[in-house]
Amino acid sequence: MAGFWEQHSNDWMVLGLVAMVLLSLIVLVPQLLRAHFRVQEMRHIERIRGLEVGVPFPPTDERIRTAGRIAILVPSVAVIVAGVVTCFLVVYRSEFVLAVTIAAWCVAGLVSLAAITGGVALVGRLAQLEMDETEAGKDINE
Repeated sequence: MAGFWEQHSNDWMVLGLVAMVLLSLIVLVPQLLRAHFRVQEMRHIERIRGLEVGVPFPPTDERIRTAGRIAILVPSVAVIVAGVVTCFLVVYRSEFVLAVTIAAWCVAGLVSLAAITGGVALVGRLAQLEMDETEAGKDINE
């Protein structure tokens, strides 16, 4: 029996990793969808109340929200992928563990840096464009 565990421990480790990832996705995705639905429902209620009172509700700028999500999600996925690559290298006892691990984490770091820098620059630019549009609207009204 000890030979069985020594021979198949790598397979069990990979199976355990896959099970943990799938279980976390099965738990997290419905919760995130419910939270998003609640936020959308609250916004809808606010807009309807504003229309009933006669106050126009300013449109939300989805571009800023999307840029922020990209700046958060891309580094997260890059780090997760680098971690998975490292786990598979260790589990299967590759002879190039150090070289491939360094390469994977360097790529993850560069991708993360680029995504965060690009996201922050995009959010800053969109905020500047929004401010310019607001000032242009004030000039027209005066």
